[in-house]
Amino acid sequence: MSDPFHGLRSHMKTMKSTMKASGAALVVMKDNRVVEEWYDGFHHDRTGARSIDASSRFNVYSVRVTYIALAAAICIEEGSIHLHDPLKDYLPGIPGEATVQHLLARSTGLKWTDGRAEVVAPPGTVLEGKRPDLVAAIIQKATGQTIREILHERLIDPMGWTHTGWMGAAAENLVCDVSSLGYPTIRLGADDGTDRNLFVNARELADWGNLHVNAGMKDGKRILPEKVIRQVTTPVHRSGQPSFGYFWWLKEGQSRHPQDELGATLQDGSFQIFGASGCACLVIPEYRAVAVRLFNSLYEGYDYLADIRGFGDEVMKALHTVEQFNQERRLMSRGGNE
Repeated sequence: MSDPFHGLRSHMKTMKSTMKASGAALVVMKDNRVVEEWYDGFHHDRTGARSIDASSRFNVYSVRVTYIALAAAICIEEGSIHLHDPLKDYLPGIPGEATVQHLLARSTGLKWTDGRAEVVAPPGTVLEGKRPDLVAAIIQKATGQTIREILHERLIDPMGWTHTGWMGAAAENLVCDVSSLGYPTIRLGADDGTDRNLFVNARELADWGNLHVNAGMKDGKRILPEKVIRQVTTPVHRSGQPSFGYFWWLKEGQSRHPQDELGATLQDGSFQIFGASGCACLVIPEYRAVAVRLFNSLYEGYDYLADIRGFGDEVMKALHTVEQFNQERRLMSRGGNE
């Protein structure tokens, strides 16, 4: 079999150059095995920078919202938060009738200015930015626990992850961001799960996606209830709007929203999250596959939609080739046993 991942690596190299990232990482899992792993570049763009390797942890920016959504799903499943409760029940002062579900599906109809919200559309009718900070505030009010406490107890520690966490201090394996500022930066903040400072390495991000493929199981051990995983990846349907689970962008049919981040050739039921630095986690349940990519660029001005859609399509090309090879091998093995 020729190298099925050549096109995907080429896409990664092209985008690393286009977005002016100094480092990149790629991991693809299929059937619970890593089938492709690739690292390139350096932790920043100055002399003496450390090379990117398997231990390198990137700030994943908006990818973090899927972890926060999981914490919300746990709370909903256990009854401390109710999906259809109005936001104002948890956060007094918020106007309108938007619910927790609207918040998780990016469709509250609220516009925020200087910390104050106003209703600009009926809930469920518009696509808006993610507000994981509000989700975190609701969770803490309802449970008395932070995102970090819930996720360490229910996810990070049971999974045995040592390269996933909200970082309040610098560490040698943290990858810097590069941007038009002209010098490398590391975004640190509170370690309670409320800030944009979740750092993850490629293998553990792939493990995160694979936990969804396996409906909450890891190596035969139940980590999370299947209901919780199904909850975060079940489409919330809204007229004329794209399909979302809890912050995950979901693939359903061939209809396309102008801001759709999913590759056209992805299987129905696939879902993905994309972050500001170019990071992404793509889950393709039909192929029992996960593809994650990590970059460290905050430069603006490139066509990110063409990039992330192209990434999904290249992943599908690679997986299709792998599937064809596996099918041919099974047929040959069957023929040899007759």
